[in-house]
Amino acid sequence: MKKRILAVIMAVCVSMTALPADVHAAEDGAVVTESMQVTETSSTEATEATEKPDGTEISETEKSAGTETVEPETAETETPIETETAETEISTETEKVETETSAETETAETETTIETETAETETSVVTESVEKESAETEATETGAVKAAELNYMMVESPYVETPGTQNVVLSLGTGNEQLSDIILNYQNVTTGKSYQIEAAGTEEDMIRFTMDFSGNGQAGEYQITSVQFTQEKTKQEILLSDLGMDVRFGVNEQAKTNPDQVLYDEDAYADVDADVVTMNEKGEVVSENTVENVLDQGISDAVIGGTDNLKGANGKVTVVLDPGHDDTHAGASGFGVQEKDLTLKIATYCKEELSTYGGITIYMTRESGSCPAGGGDNIACLDARANLAKNVGASVLVSFHLNTANGTARGVEVYYPNNNYNAQVGSNGQALAKKICDKLAALGLNYRGTMIRNAMSDKYPDGSAADYYGLIRRCKNNGIPGLIIEHAFLDNANDYYTYLSSDDKLKALGVADATAIAEYFGLKKGAGSVSISYAQSRADGSIKLKWSSLDNVDCYEIWRDTKDAYDYEKIDEVSDATSYIDKNVETGKQYYYLIRPVFNDGTTGEFSSSFSGVALGQVKLTGAVAASGKEITLNWKKVSKAEGYLIYRKDSSDSKFYQVGKVTSGKTLTYTDTVTSGKKTYTYKVQAYNTSNGKQGVGAFSKTKSAKTLAKPKIKYAVSNGSRQIEVNWGAVSGAYGYRIKRSTSKNGTYKVVATVKGKNKTTYQDKKLAAGKTYYYKVETINKVNGKKGYSGDSAAVSAKTLKKTSITAVRATGSTSVKLEWKAVDGASGYQIYRSTSKSKGYKKIGQVKGKNKKVYEDKSLEAGKTYYYQVRAYKSNSAKTGVASFSKAQKVWTLKPVELSQITSDSKNQVLLGWKKVSKAEGYAIYRSSKSDSGFQKIAEITSGKTLTYTDENVTSGNTYYYKIAATYTIKGSAGESYSDVVQVTVLKQGSISSITLGDNNVLNISWSAVENADGYELAGATGENGTYTTLQASGAMSFTHNNLVQGTTYYYKVRAYKDLSSGIRMYGPWSEVKSKAAAHEIMGTISVTVDQMVSYYNKRYTFPADTYRDKGADSAAAFFTILKEEAEAEGVRADLLFAQVMLETGGLTFGGDVQASQCNFGGLGAVGGGAAGETYADVRTGLRAQVQHLKAYASKDSLNNACVDTRFQYVSRESAKYVEWLAIPQNPSGKGWAADADYGTKLLRIMNSL
Repeated sequence: MKKRILAVIMAVCVSMTALPADVHAAEDGAVVTESMQVTETSSTEATEATEKPDGTEISETEKSAGTETVEPETAETETPIETETAETEISTETEKVETETSAETETAETETTIETETAETETSVVTESVEKESAETEATETGAVKAAELNYMMVESPYVETPGTQNVVLSLGTGNEQLSDIILNYQNVTTGKSYQIEAAGTEEDMIRFTMDFSGNGQAGEYQITSVQFTQEKTKQEILLSDLGMDVRFGVNEQAKTNPDQVLYDEDAYADVDADVVTMNEKGEVVSENTVENVLDQGISDAVIGGTDNLKGANGKVTVVLDPGHDDTHAGASGFGVQEKDLTLKIATYCKEELSTYGGITIYMTRESGSCPAGGGDNIACLDARANLAKNVGASVLVSFHLNTANGTARGVEVYYPNNNYNAQVGSNGQALAKKICDKLAALGLNYRGTMIRNAMSDKYPDGSAADYYGLIRRCKNNGIPGLIIEHAFLDNANDYYTYLSSDDKLKALGVADATAIAEYFGLKKGAGSVSISYAQSRADGSIKLKWSSLDNVDCYEIWRDTKDAYDYEKIDEVSDATSYIDKNVETGKQYYYLIRPVFNDGTTGEFSSSFSGVALGQVKLTGAVAASGKEITLNWKKVSKAEGYLIYRKDSSDSKFYQVGKVTSGKTLTYTDTVTSGKKTYTYKVQAYNTSNGKQGVGAFSKTKSAKTLAKPKIKYAVSNGSRQIEVNWGAVSGAYGYRIKRSTSKNGTYKVVATVKGKNKTTYQDKKLAAGKTYYYKVETINKVNGKKGYSGDSAAVSAKTLKKTSITAVRATGSTSVKLEWKAVDGASGYQIYRSTSKSKGYKKIGQVKGKNKKVYEDKSLEAGKTYYYQVRAYKSNSAKTGVASFSKAQKVWTLKPVELSQITSDSKNQVLLGWKKVSKAEGYAIYRSSKSDSGFQKIAEITSGKTLTYTDENVTSGNTYYYKIAATYTIKGSAGESYSDVVQVTVLKQGSISSITLGDNNVLNISWSAVENADGYELAGATGENGTYTTLQASGAMSFTHNNLVQGTTYYYKVRAYKDLSSGIRMYGPWSEVKSKAAAHEIMGTISVTVDQMVSYYNKRYTFPADTYRDKGADSAAAFFTILKEEAEAEGVRADLLFAQVMLETGGLTFGGDVQASQCNFGGLGAVGGGAAGETYADVRTGLRAQVQHLKAYASKDSLNNACVDTRFQYVSRESAKYVEWLAIPQNPSGKGWAADADYGTKLLRIMNSL
């Protein structure tokens, strides 16, 4: 019998308390039931929680206590706020399900969250397996009991941390069987121990098991192995392994699961947080957050219903096919093949099949192994694929993949977008995913189902959970459904040999994909369009097109574009032909073609699907290198879009070229040819090739290159190049890989190899560590190396050389910012001396001068830059007929010049001080500060700094408003010499301290800051922070005297300071001292005094309402004036703003008209305790008591201060003190803590609107 198994790793189990019974409807008493259905099944919600038993080892099985079901209390009300017995807040926006349950107290303090779509803190992966025959669960023909079937199983969490609880829910049978003694068997894979646990609760066909894990001794990876039960007195057992189910979870460690290891690195399975996802009978996605919800609702088979049409406005369908992975990101592998190759074939077959349908345009993200992003990282690759779909206005992007797991998993699964952010994209994607999955399953593939996967932390712009897979997420951001088809498991033998092991099998998959896409979009096959067979590159730089033929065609139009977007242009038309040669193309450039038939009756058919082609460029052959033996290696430059290269050769005895080789990768740019003779000259040319739908195309031949055998090198000279070094130089040999140098101490003695150099043009060798004044003999031979093989040409003739001694520098001195003077010791026998200079101690020396004569020992270098370090070396030289010989260089001597000082900061402060700052001068050992009252004279040194690291100086002897002139000198010493380098003179006028004059809270939650002017200032810098000692950010720097701070976080206190500045001619901005810090909160506080009067309140009221004097005459207020006098007195008694209390009374009672469950005579002006459903709420003796209770309730939200009057608010104790300090936070959705007076997001705004109208 066939059955469908749904294996689900569930999100966190949430225990829900009954809805609060005393909830006030903020407006109109409206009844709202949307998103408020909560089912309680956890015994932890009872007044006295029952401890759940642990699972026991099989040898000591104990029955688990059943859990108590608590019936929920319901209240038909708009905004549940507070309970009678416990403080309970209900958040309507949070996505995180938080449940706190105490098993040790009489009253459970529970935070309840209305059902949301995702539970971000837990992980669930949805897997749906195809209905299959299961011999184990069939009833026998002899009339034996037909065992109940396991429909699906759900595990609450893949990871449990001790102490913790794991819940497992399974569906067994239809719910009509008589089942008893239901036991779940599971094993600690880490320790090898096996356990049993009895059912903790049942509901129809659904059974729940609860396992408690209290200590680290229970840590390990657990696997659920079987389910045992008794049915009609017959014991039954279902082994999960027989069903192909491997259900695991970890305790204090991660279980080894692998949902999809073959997607991009960004989609690696380490981040596995996702929603529990099921589908209802209409094919709609249902995101279940709790095991209890599943027990309550059940899970029906996935049947995808109607979908929205994704066709474009012109009725044309545009589909982007994305063969997953590429040569850079190869993906999975198995059975000797790679995922990236098979997905390309499947996608190509899909495209071919789709091309037989009319009304569709098809694009491929890649048609070869090349990465769509040019070999970039995974992020760039995903971006390139998604951007193609966006740029062509795709109706859908379908990505082709293959799965891997543990070798046993098999079948097809399709991922589609979740319903967050853009529900239409999710709905459309779900429908197409279902159709594709069905078509592939019809081939016999195991049906694993369609699914979504949510990210753990990534969010869409609206704050909802993003799709986990990067490609689907990017497509949704572009408004396009993106699907990932995991066709089969590449590491499963059955899947591979049945569906992946031949091109015919791969084609069947591609055709099934195409058929599903065509059916979804309602496409029909017909003779209205042609199919392009290939776009072939030709050696003359043109592209040849070939397409299928149609009957009754007058001609075919050829259209072309370079972007495959919306800019196609008709370039030609042909009659009586189904091919065309496009000669007007550039080599290396991708072109896209469409063919449209024009029929004899003048009508036009559909455009074909686009087909791309490229005219390959000419190969640039860079080398043909001959090795000893009979091998010649060719090298060339890469040709864009080439898939490989063809190699042609001729020798000196033949004028005709023959193909001698083929390189099958466009990335391989070398080829080694084995020739028949080592004495001939061989000539080569290379041609790039590619394929277009199996048709080979070529580019132009390269220019020819020839190679022949190698010659021996000839030594040009060998001369002293130092006291212990000789330089040997020889002529380059064409085709050489390198050279081998040999040395002897006598001409006819034994020569030993002293060095090998690589490179044809490496023709000089420095032989070091020799003895001074000694003669050496040298020989050199050529080396060839091809494919790791070396050959040698034989030795050159011997050449000799003798060494020369070295000198040493005795003094170096900087004589200015651009000059240095050198002195050194004389060397006997020297013809003169060469001076070298570098900016690096160990490299880069260049000859800058030469002096003749043994006793010429001084040189002055005047071509230096200021602020730079230099190194000098000197060596003696000796002229001779062959080449000038040289001694070793002297030891390098270091010297530096200094740049002028550059001022970077000038600031004055409130203490009448000037802070000077300057940029560090490289190699400066100290600084001197000079000051004058004139710009061009009278400078006196006021300070000297002896550290080159100190870059600031504070002049404390200044007067506010005075002008001073400063200059800074950098100082240095080199071997006793000293020097200075000055900055430019800078003028400083000391600025006074600024001050903030006011900070006011404006409409739309903005703060207006203004400050006082400072004499001589050019402008002002305003800085702000969210903490007095926090990090301040510049908000404005201009000549303005005020600033409006927008986009503030409601309820946050902002801190501000300001300082004046003056822009100096040197380009430096000089700042004055900061003002004192002032602050203001970006919200309206509930507590505080306000200047509103009784007359203002009466005026507002009388313009809109008539005071019910008859109702309140006996309650202490016979007029509006009397009523609002009491209101003002009660508000001020507790420090609550009277205008807020007035606004809330007006809003809650409709201007004392009431009309809901609360009656005017109750004197309940805040709706305290009125929860809807006829509940009238609290009743107070008179107007003053009612207003006092309301004031005290507001103070409970706004402050932790004690009440000044005796508490008359019976609900005061249930409020979280100081949880809503601001008027805006009385609206629960606007309150960061999720608490407040009303669920209306605009509650605070409505109150403020009334307050502002007074």
